[in-house]
Amino acid sequence: MKFTVSGKILLGSEERTFVKEIEAASENAARHKAYGLFGSQNGLQRNRVRIEKIVKA
Repeated sequence: MKFTVSGKILLGSEERTFVKEIEAASENAARHKAYGLFGSQNGLQRNRVRIEKIVKA
């Protein structure tokens, strides 16, 4: 299933919004995959990522 994950990330003192489309088995799996993507691509810890909404696409 595809999910659209949206929220905000903290980069230094700046806050940016994001929208990612993620392929996952469940909403919870999509949440963890989003955290993992930001961690691997941007070096962000989970507490710097605020997921506000997950919608089944």
